[in-house]
Amino acid sequence: MVAGKDKLEGAFGIFDFNVTGYLIKGKNIIAIKIIPPVNGDLTIGFVDWNPTPSDKMMGLWRGVKLKMTREVSLDDVFVKTKLDQETLNEAEITISAQLTNFSNKKVLGFVAGEFGEGRAFSKTFSLEPFGSSQIIISSGDDKDLKIKNPKIWWPNNLGKPHLYKLSLQVKVNNKVSDKQAMRFGIREVEDFINEQGYRGYKINGKKILIKGAGWVDDMMLNDSDEKVIAQIKYARHMNLNTIRLEGFWGKNETLYNAADENGILIMAGWSCQWEWKGYCSREETKYMCIDTPRDIELQTWAYNQQVKWLRNHPSIFVWILGSDKYPSPKVQTRLLSYLAESDPTRPTLLSCQNTKVTEPENINNIYEDSRVKMYGPYQYEPPVYWYIDTSHGGAYGFNTETGPGPQVPPLESIKKMLPEENLWPIDSMWNFHCAKNEFDNLDIFLQAFNNRYGEAESLEEFVIKSQMSNYEAMRPMFEAFGINKYVSTGVIQWMFNSAWPDLFWQLFDYSLMPNGAFYGAMKGCQPLNLVYNYKDKDIYAVNDCYKNFRSLSAGIKVLDVNSKVIFEKEEKFNIDENTSLKILDLPDIDSLTNLQFINLELKDSSNKYISDNFYWVSSIEDVMNFDSSKWYYTPIESFGDLKEINDLPKTEISYTEKFVKNDNDQIVEVLLKNNSDKIAFFIELNVVNKNTNESFLPVFWSDNYVSLLPNTQKKITGHFRNTNKNEMPKLIVNGWNL
Repeated sequence: MVAGKDKLEGAFGIFDFNVTGYLIKGKNIIAIKIIPPVNGDLTIGFVDWNPTPSDKMMGLWRGVKLKMTREVSLDDVFVKTKLDQETLNEAEITISAQLTNFSNKKVLGFVAGEFGEGRAFSKTFSLEPFGSSQIIISSGDDKDLKIKNPKIWWPNNLGKPHLYKLSLQVKVNNKVSDKQAMRFGIREVEDFINEQGYRGYKINGKKILIKGAGWVDDMMLNDSDEKVIAQIKYARHMNLNTIRLEGFWGKNETLYNAADENGILIMAGWSCQWEWKGYCSREETKYMCIDTPRDIELQTWAYNQQVKWLRNHPSIFVWILGSDKYPSPKVQTRLLSYLAESDPTRPTLLSCQNTKVTEPENINNIYEDSRVKMYGPYQYEPPVYWYIDTSHGGAYGFNTETGPGPQVPPLESIKKMLPEENLWPIDSMWNFHCAKNEFDNLDIFLQAFNNRYGEAESLEEFVIKSQMSNYEAMRPMFEAFGINKYVSTGVIQWMFNSAWPDLFWQLFDYSLMPNGAFYGAMKGCQPLNLVYNYKDKDIYAVNDCYKNFRSLSAGIKVLDVNSKVIFEKEEKFNIDENTSLKILDLPDIDSLTNLQFINLELKDSSNKYISDNFYWVSSIEDVMNFDSSKWYYTPIESFGDLKEINDLPKTEISYTEKFVKNDNDQIVEVLLKNNSDKIAFFIELNVVNKNTNESFLPVFWSDNYVSLLPNTQKKITGHFRNTNKNEMPKLIVNGWNL
């Protein structure tokens, strides 16, 4: 027996065993006895966004590796980077590793490495028989570890996420005894506290507005590497810069590697499944349910194992110690002690909830207020909510998980998800594909949907109008936080993806089909954006870039439901880096219709297109009942009225498409033209297999669910993977009033 259950326990431990004495020549087999978890075991957990997996999260969920070395092994390599934040033109690298001598003789040798454009370094060592020690190589040991004009790792839309490749060898008697290869990024991260007392983050000395969403693995941990990579590319495509993992997830390093490559920041740490009785079957306290001496020893050690495994990924910018609650004082002390040694380069966040610490257990000030918030909402809220709320989930501080509730996917996904007899009307089978507890039905969403858009008479009508609602609800959440930077320091949409085919909390569905919320997020997170403020009804510019812009031009046009222009203006303005600015007070507009359309178009000083934004708004406001707010929802007292959308006059558009093959990928170029005198509203583009009519997924459209003003045109490109020569693509164009 190599190890028994006394040594091999827990969901997140990374266990190393020396099997040298057990191996024989020929075929060797490792047999593992799996003991099912019971109530109270701290499994990886999934909480309320999908059913409990049928295997109850049993067994190995990350890979097993057999490592072979000579007498000295090289482990726990850590690359620390120090950047001159004032100039960004100098960096220092420090590399550490654990060396272990498995022989019964004293060993002399050296560690040698190289990275980036031939930079090489080395350092000698000696080890006693069966001894182990850490080797540290810094710029004081080798001048090549001090870099002039380094290539820096930046988050999405703020610069290139440059990665260096490091190869490291330990040599004894001039023979390679062990080696490792990895990537690292030169970047620094720190947190700050804004004037309102909320926490925010800086990358390479510059403030960054966190714009992200919450990741979840496949319910059965069955995602392919290709699917994981595609989802991270979706995050980049939506202009997000962050993924929050409520847990140390990913069945391998694919998730983290993809985040490194695409400039997506990661918040990593424990999940709330260890904090609530309904998920861990332990009695609740004010702390996480890690309380026995054995649990504390095991789980804090496991946390540290995860940190050492992942700490070279530049995408990870904060270690989270608790989700909805704080760890207990003993757990907290142990974790911080581990992190001080394993990774002092990143901030820690004690909890994603805005917990105030006044307990007498707070000896030696081990706790500080988290200075973030987790006040919801998690159900549908109208666009104005994010602008007018000042005590719950609105656009102030750092909201670590929030969002406007359900996101019903497009028609193709609904037909895959539900039996034909349950497609329409909405019934209990739909509820099965919702979440748990307060989120086990669509009632709150449907109340708002029916009042604002009008009750749907068919599945097709309900699904396309749901995409309108998804888009309209998601975009202003990100935009409001952008307008309020840095009173607002960050927002995490709950959630990003889906662990199974469902209807709740997703920017795209289980099959990778983007929904209206996907494109609403993409539009709302544009790095240089024109925005309609639903609170003061004025026009703002938001600049996320680390660059000043001068002589920009905003084209602003307001139309009524009959496509009549009732206001039009071109506004010139300048905007400084990483800020927001009101550029126009929209006048009170006299209109005979409740429904109005606002078209915004941004151009640079040479009249070159930068970005656009199109809104449908009601002159009747949504009124919130904040006095009746719950932890997951603020009720709507009266609703805006968008039902005139149902009576938009029919119009026709023309379009051309061109498919371009590039290895296994294809690009489609589409030119949409509206030659009529009416708005062509909410146009949906899709590329399907001619033979099966199933969509090519994942798909990356430069824009979608677009609307065309009268006598205008728009060029859109789509990118998708097509490896089968027999699968011919076909463009499908739909629209609300086409």
